[in-house]
Amino acid sequence: MPKFGCWLDMPSLQVADIVAGSGFDFIVVDLEHGPANVETAQGQLMAIGARAESIVRVPEASEAWIKRVLDAGADGVMVPKVESAEAAREIVNWTFYAPKGARGDARTVVRAAGWGRDAEDYKIRWNRDGFLAVQIESVEGLANIEAIATVAGISELFFGPADYSADAGVGIDSAETLEAAKRIAEVARAHGLTCGAVTFPLGTPQVLAELGFTHIAVASDVANLAGSLDSALQAARGQHEG
Repeated sequence: MPKFGCWLDMPSLQVADIVAGSGFDFIVVDLEHGPANVETAQGQLMAIGARAESIVRVPEASEAWIKRVLDAGADGVMVPKVESAEAAREIVNWTFYAPKGARGDARTVVRAAGWGRDAEDYKIRWNRDGFLAVQIESVEGLANIEAIATVAGISELFFGPADYSADAGVGIDSAETLEAAKRIAEVARAHGLTCGAVTFPLGTPQVLAELGFTHIAVASDVANLAGSLDSALQAARGQHEG
């Protein structure tokens, strides 16, 4: 059975707490499109706690962003728009400690290592089990997916259907977008990786699960709040007019 998750774009500790209480398997704190900074994201991670797997999507593939969100205590990191094996290897290097990588080592003062109380065990656990998802969300990324998937240290290939379809010049509701998702699932399976995606018109939770996706984002704090409020107001106005 796949893991189901929720996307957080609102920089709110209270929203993170509410979402974590819903029972989602994973929660993505989005720093690429959301307005939160690392300090706010750390508060959200603390609000989520152990109730869900917490993954932070960084704004870009950079050493500074990756080490800061991992030091803040994220269970995993997601990097957008990875398009080559060379880029993937650099990301792995920033994500893991020596000798597996070259992640900046501040374990004596960061939350991830229990504010220094768990420094040695944290390094061992992270280098063994650390979760790194790279996003395939462009034509170039899809073309190079086999090479990307061979890079040691990557845990998951994560499909971004909106950006992929825009880059490919097709609709997000097109057969081409669904075919891209199928390809990502096939490559992930062949290389022993997990694969994730947000839902899209042809990529429903059921379809994605059948394709073999293991992490499926089925909700968003912004979308669900806006949709619920719009529906409540429309229903109330409809009843009043009736």
